[in-house]
Amino acid sequence: MKTKKGEDQWAPLVESHPADRVSTTGTASGSPSGDSTAIFAQDLFDGIAHSYDTWAQALTFFQYLRWRRFLVSQMALCPRNLVLDVCTGTAGVALEIARHHNSQIVGLDISHSMLEAGLRAVERRSLDGRVQLIQGRAEHLPFPDETFDTVVFTYLLRYVQDPDATVRELSRVLKPGGQLLSLEFGAPETSWIRALWLIYNRVVMPIVTIPISRGWHRVGCFLGPNISDFCQQCPVDRIAAIWRENGIPLVETRRLFQGVAIVMWGTKRR
Repeated sequence: MKTKKGEDQWAPLVESHPADRVSTTGTASGSPSGDSTAIFAQDLFDGIAHSYDTWAQALTFFQYLRWRRFLVSQMALCPRNLVLDVCTGTAGVALEIARHHNSQIVGLDISHSMLEAGLRAVERRSLDGRVQLIQGRAEHLPFPDETFDTVVFTYLLRYVQDPDATVRELSRVLKPGGQLLSLEFGAPETSWIRALWLIYNRVVMPIVTIPISRGWHRVGCFLGPNISDFCQQCPVDRIAAIWRENGIPLVETRRLFQGVAIVMWGTKRR
């Protein structure tokens, strides 16, 4: 993959085999700070990588693919644009982009197992010439300033210690005039729907994930409280403000499935 700016600095990262793509920033140990948060996220998703796509779809009432497609539909891409997909996981968003746009895509994730599953999906579709996967952390992106035409991230900000600093890092690698997009879980605004949502996340999810696997049960117990806490600490208006503070002046938002999912997008100031 070629890019004019900083090509020699980062091209080797995206052309190597996933076994060689382990960033030390994604595997460091340390105090209860960003490192412990990263280790937890890595371990959590390593445990469900083999069945992630199947159960992510089922446990969201078959909305997961719809949300992903809507996210990609908001992208304003030109041929040969360079896209960074952060929290690429099993490369679902990257593959959706490749289906609709003739772009070069770099997918980054902290979970080695998720990336291996993603690589298999990429190779099955013969897209390994356009989609490259690397392991790393969103807080410390291994790319020069203003490298990408588009940066997209999914379900990221709940797993980082400092959302503000993370968005700043995402904006750093985005070209002026480039597009930033995200998909995150949200909380319904309607009171009775919110009550049902809380019951599902905090009671139903921990139970229905028991027979799936130990890894999925762990996710089922963690996800509800994690989403609720994040929505209280960092509501949509606050996230939009963080985007604006980091060079994205006009932020558009769309709530999907009664607000259970939130897609945001905007353009970096030129």
